[in-house]
Amino acid sequence: MEEQTIDSGMNQEMGLTNAARGHLMETAKWAKFLAIVGFIMIGILVIVAFSLGGIMSSIPEFSEVPGMAEMGGAFITVMYLFIALLYFFPTLYLYRFATKTQTALAGSNAEGLGSGLENLKSTFKFMGIIMAIFIGLYALIFLFAIIAALTGLAA
Repeated sequence: MEEQTIDSGMNQEMGLTNAARGHLMETAKWAKFLAIVGFIMIGILVIVAFSLGGIMSSIPEFSEVPGMAEMGGAFITVMYLFIALLYFFPTLYLYRFATKTQTALAGSNAEGLGSGLENLKSTFKFMGIIMAIFIGLYALIFLFAIIAALTGLAA
């Protein structure tokens, strides 16, 4: 049995089987569909963000308290715009993965495929970082809830 070193393995070009090409092409088609739906949802979020300020100012309960309608509407607008911004980047990376992968597979372009897969990596990396942040926030909230409950029981 002949051994290969890591360097010689890295210098060899890796070919794709027809099945692998088919799987990548189908994955790229679904990724493009999800990215387009994602962009539409981002557009809806932005429209809702700017519409809620006007809606909140027309609600009588908010209008009775001075400044509440404007402050509440502004907060919700900023929150929705922030969510849309967070949603934009993984959607953009997913769209780039889809288009670059489809183009690369159609023209048998290894560099284009590498660029497409790099965008897929960026999608998952971004989502992983956001998930880690949310898990950390949930852990802090849980910790503060336990401290508040213990403090309330001691009093």
